[in-house]
Amino acid sequence: MTRLEVKDLHAAYQRDLFILKGLDLGVEEGEITIVIGPNGSGKSTLLKSIAGILKPSKGKVTLDQQEITGIELDEIIQRGISYIPQDRAVFPQMTVTENLELGCWIFKNDRKRVRERIAWALERFPALTGKSRLLAGTLSGGLQRILDIAKSLLSNPSLLLVDEPTVGLSPLVAQTIYSELQALKEEGRTILLVDQDVRSAMKIADYVYVLDLGKVQVNGSREAFEGKLGEIVRSWLI
Repeated sequence: MTRLEVKDLHAAYQRDLFILKGLDLGVEEGEITIVIGPNGSGKSTLLKSIAGILKPSKGKVTLDQQEITGIELDEIIQRGISYIPQDRAVFPQMTVTENLELGCWIFKNDRKRVRERIAWALERFPALTGKSRLLAGTLSGGLQRILDIAKSLLSNPSLLLVDEPTVGLSPLVAQTIYSELQALKEEGRTILLVDQDVRSAMKIADYVYVLDLGKVQVNGSREAFEGKLGEIVRSWLI
């Protein structure tokens, strides 16, 4: 079943300077769909357009066959979508618990639910155990990324939009993040992942879209790309 569908999407940061130029994409329920492509191809713009951060100029975004094009971020969250941006979204001068509380803002007045969800997050991500009172800025880059992921899950989303989750992390720590994404899929969540670490992302992907110049250039199952990945990446350098 297709959870998320994008049709003829056009988006621009400045009038008439379109980054997305008629993009079509579908995300199947319970799968990890990855979006790869050269810098400037529109990958992050796609996620921002779905998440309500950037209003599309044209086209349609549907979730479970209901249109969500251009709706506000708080409603996006209430619809079960969570967006994890490329830049770490932790507040360094706030504690881990305080950062997690920010992830509960759509139900912040329900203090019992807030406490329960934070307790769940600390249990779900044992790497954060014992660190609830530490300032987030004192955590390693990998732990800050795990905190980002934990915070994004507090609203219990069924669909995650994840942008470049391992930028700036060591290969060993990055592998931990990919393992977490795989575990989230196994929990039944659907993931749309934008990534520059193409080889690592391909290992957990079910379906692949390659973007260039704001459009899908090629797409298919992970198996369809076996043996072709090097050629595709080299084409970005030409």
